[in-house]
Amino acid sequence: MPPPSRFANVLLNRRIPVRTRLGLLTAESRRRLRPEAAYAIPYGGGTLYLSHDDYEIDWETLKSVLVDQPYPADYRGAVVLDVGAHKGYFGAWALAHGAGTVVSFEPEAGNLAFLERSADSFTAGNRTWKVERVAVGAEAGEAELHVMGASWGHSLHPPDEFSEYEIGVQRVPLVAMADFLESARSLSDGRSRIVVKVNTEGEECETVLGTPPEAWAGVSEVLVETHPWASCGADEMAEHLERAGLTRIRSAHPRMLQLRR
Repeated sequence: MPPPSRFANVLLNRRIPVRTRLGLLTAESRRRLRPEAAYAIPYGGGTLYLSHDDYEIDWETLKSVLVDQPYPADYRGAVVLDVGAHKGYFGAWALAHGAGTVVSFEPEAGNLAFLERSADSFTAGNRTWKVERVAVGAEAGEAELHVMGASWGHSLHPPDEFSEYEIGVQRVPLVAMADFLESARSLSDGRSRIVVKVNTEGEECETVLGTPPEAWAGVSEVLVETHPWASCGADEMAEHLERAGLTRIRSAHPRMLQLRR
C-alpha cells in the first residue's frame, strides 16, 4: 500500500479529477477486501488500470504522471509519440490535456495488454490513441527485452546488477525512431505540433543519438527521462538535439531532459 500520508495527499489533490480519486479509493478497498487481477480507474473519458501484481509500482507511476506532472508541454491538438508507454498513464494524460493523436510504443506483453484496454476505452470525441507493440531504437530489427519482476524495469540492455531481478526474456520487434518521426510528420500534415516523450529504461542514448538531427525536423518538443545506467548523459543528448534546432529548457523534474522548438 502507498504510505497513508501520500495516499491521502493524492485523494485530496485537485489536479486529479474527482472520479479518478474515487476510483483510486475504490481500488484500494477492493485490493484489500476482494483482490482482482486489475483495478479500473476512470480518467479523462476512458479507463486506466492498476494491476494487482504490480499495484504499488503502477500506483506510484500513475501518481507521478497525474500529480508530479513531469511531462509539461503544449499538447493542444498535438501528435504525441509515447515511446516506452508502460500501461498508458502518460498517453491518457496527454489526451486529457488536448492531444489530438497519441501513438504509444510498448514492447512488454504484460504492460501492453493493459495499455491496449485503456486505449480502446478512449473513444469519445475526435481523439485518436494508437498502440504499437514494438521497442524503439536507432535501427529496425529484432531485440531481446529483458523482463524484470517490476513492471517499470524492462530493458533491452539492463545493467549487470539488474540480473537478479530478471524473470524472463521476450523477443520483440525493434523499429527505427527516424521512421516513426516521419510517420508523425505525416499525421501532423505540418499543422499540428509534434511532441515526443521517451522513457526507455536506459536505452535513451542509443535511441536519441542514433537518430540523425535532421530526422527530428518538425518536432516541437522532446521530453527524455534519463537513467543513471544509460551510456551517455543529458548534456550529450541535448547537444545532439540542439543541432536539430531544438532549445533546451529547464525542467522541474531532476531526471527529465526537455527541449522545445
